[in-house]
Amino acid sequence: MDVLNYEDLVAEVDSELDEKGLKFLAKDGKTVVLRPVLLLGKDELKVVQTLLKVVTDNDRDAFERIDAIDAMLIASADKKDSLKKSLADLPPTMRTKIFDAWMKAGKGPEASA
Repeated sequence: MDVLNYEDLVAEVDSELDEKGLKFLAKDGKTVVLRPVLLLGKDELKVVQTLLKVVTDNDRDAFERIDAIDAMLIASADKKDSLKKSLADLPPTMRTKIFDAWMKAGKGPEASA
């Protein structure tokens, strides 16, 4: 009978983070890891799921959509404060660039196919 081991599962998550997480060098010099959606905790996943509806709704105000993108990125970040301060100084086009890179990174190798 196979036995699942907690430490093995944690190692697998760490490996997936290295493979699919997006690393971002924040303005404070810290490296922020944006975790893939499927590796988020329960509360963070709820935030992302709720805000994804806002981001993909073309009838929503552009500023509301940008705010939702920011909140999703911050929810996925391991160093939320560093990312939040960095995003505040970037124009919307650069924030959406980070968002797009995060979404592509989370899909893994099939994203390039």
